[in-house]
Amino acid sequence: MRFGGVVKRKRVVVIGAGAAGLAAAERLVAGNADVAILEASDRVGGRIRSLEGFADIPIELGAEEVHGLENCLVPLVGQAGAELLRHETVHDYIRYDGKLISLEAARAGEDLREAFEFVANVSHYDGPAWTVEQYLVARHVPGHAWHYLDSRLGVEHGTTLDRLGMRGFVGYERNWQLREENYTVRQPYVRLLDPLLAVVQDRIRFGATVARIEWGGVEVVVRLAGGEQRRADAVIFTGSVAVLRDGGPEFVPALPPEKREAVASIGMDGGMKILLKFRKRFWPADMYFLHSDTFLPQFWNPGKGRGGRTHVLTAFVSGTRADFLRNLEIDLVEFALGELDRVFGERVASGNFKEAYVADWTMEPFIRGLYSFPLAQTEPRHREALAAPLGGVLHFAGEATDMEGHSGTVHGAIASGRRAAAEILETAGLSAGCRS
Repeated sequence: MRFGGVVKRKRVVVIGAGAAGLAAAERLVAGNADVAILEASDRVGGRIRSLEGFADIPIELGAEEVHGLENCLVPLVGQAGAELLRHETVHDYIRYDGKLISLEAARAGEDLREAFEFVANVSHYDGPAWTVEQYLVARHVPGHAWHYLDSRLGVEHGTTLDRLGMRGFVGYERNWQLREENYTVRQPYVRLLDPLLAVVQDRIRFGATVARIEWGGVEVVVRLAGGEQRRADAVIFTGSVAVLRDGGPEFVPALPPEKREAVASIGMDGGMKILLKFRKRFWPADMYFLHSDTFLPQFWNPGKGRGGRTHVLTAFVSGTRADFLRNLEIDLVEFALGELDRVFGERVASGNFKEAYVADWTMEPFIRGLYSFPLAQTEPRHREALAAPLGGVLHFAGEATDMEGHSGTVHGAIASGRRAAAEILETAGLSAGCRS
């Protein structure tokens, strides 16, 4: 903004100190904007959170993988001094006909071969607006394939097959291929945000819950839950689609119909990780993922390749299955142990159990779920509408606003934050330099 030849610094409030918010703030600082970050919780990272002390290595409660090497997250890995570990699917197992066998061996069977072919060709789907479940029923896909796809597609997208839309895969074949090249991080995942945090650390205010955003004028008024207010030339909202859907801050004026339609048309379900620590290992030494035909469709070994000696398995459940378990009001740890006993033999898991930790992201008040996914009715225009700025002053970021096929990923969140920052800086005639 220029007044009488003097450049006035753009005042920007970033709501949320997750990956998107930190990335947006870092670019805004580079563009000489006056930036304040309001974070409702007491920590940075959003859906990135590492649990220290449970094992002799950090265990991830949220984001855990880096998908591919051609994205904006990878340079941060090097800057943070972190190390990536490649995940090979040859180290995956599946429970098949009551037996635990390698995924490579299982895919030779007709049922699993059909499941692999489905995954390979899903981006070419041109049929009706069905869920994956509807498609599998209509195509008479056999039961063994369902078990694998429950884990491989349902859990991968933070939902269940009865909620995941077929059309959401269309058009991002290249990105789907890149997401097949998965890496874990030897260090705590949140360390990858350190290069961003180093620039904006002193601009974050914790415990700042935003109650109301008034964006109808030439400036934006952000009102906090305690009554305090902040005025800004622009605001970037990075809250999850579940927060927008289920009663986040009040927007005045109300969000326009196309924005509300977008929020309702993009899925984000609840889910949880159940961490289980054991006295000794009872699973194959080379096992990373286990795709199970039990109610909990997926387990994995978070210590694989990381040098730890603690024996830990992570169970992951999402979507309607997570809701079902929560509503049963049963002991989740005992249930997960019972699932493993069924897979590996009577009481082999429960007999070796030491300790557990449950991370239920549905119950996180400022997040309320896992990450976005395509419903049957989700169309590209919905993500475009969710990402679109309003009135030249209210901007939106977060993985759900990604329009390049990277939704549901940390690098998609980072890219969205940088995109929102660029919108503001370009409006002000400023530049943040390199956007990579």
